Amino acid sequence: MELKEKIGIIIKKRRKELNMEQVDVLDYAEIGSTTLSRLEKGKANITIDTLQKIVEVLGLEVIIRVKE
Repeated sequence: MELKEKIGIIIKKRRKELNMEQVDVLDYAEIGSTTLSRLEKGKANITIDTLQKIVEVLGLEVIIRVKE
């Protein structure tokens, strides 16, 4: 599974846990409906800026690990 698919699954799962509709995330994260839909399906690459907005809205955090 690709990283973008994993991110999409996490975003959708968390949004549903919070009983939020896509439109709620769109309003807060200031992104388009097509963008969020494609992200949740793992069909689009996400920019750092968009990821940061979505993470803030959904109360998530991003942890970056360096593989050695």
